[in-house]
Amino acid sequence: MRVERFPVGPLDNNLYLLTVTGSRDAIVVDPSLESEHVLDAIGSRGLTVKKILLTHAHIDHIVMVKAFHDATGALIWLHEGDRFLYERAAAQALSMGMSWPGTIPIAHWIQDGEEVGIPGLEVRAIHTPGHSPGSVTFVTSEGLIGGDVLFRGSVGRTDLPGGDWDTLARTIRDTIFRYPDDTNVYPGHGPLTTVGHEKATNPFVGAHALRQA
Repeated sequence: MRVERFPVGPLDNNLYLLTVTGSRDAIVVDPSLESEHVLDAIGSRGLTVKKILLTHAHIDHIVMVKAFHDATGALIWLHEGDRFLYERAAAQALSMGMSWPGTIPIAHWIQDGEEVGIPGLEVRAIHTPGHSPGSVTFVTSEGLIGGDVLFRGSVGRTDLPGGDWDTLARTIRDTIFRYPDDTNVYPGHGPLTTVGHEKATNPFVGAHALRQA
């Protein structure tokens, strides 16, 4: 599997494109702000997007859902815990001074532990709440695509509707940190990191933070 990271938009969102050698089938994760050029790349490479997987439903991660669906016909998958955020997407956009191009119905509500990939691209979803109630992390052979759960040197904010610090900290320590130290973490914003790096150095949930608690 190949996990391609496309940093997009003013918030440095990461859109991920999952492909595999020998196939033109693909999966898109989080069609984020100002990602039209990724659609162009998908078209120029002759890829067929089979699914659009959402780590969560904050507006900066879903604003291009309609454009990607309209261009590819791919169905949208999201955890039901974030249904209320998805249904309030227009209000989210307004609060951030953004336009909302319209909603595409969710084709499937993701369950914890569910296999959500396609033939040749194996992906499993694990429920990782805290940043939002329906946040999920996608487990791949290349690492964890975690949305806004864990960043390099930081964690997802919990001051937005549905966020909860205790839940997020527990999710990271009890779920994400159970993976081997060399597991790659592909975050929703910013550079890649690893489980081991964050366990050792993350100022919010790493070893130093635990000693200070």
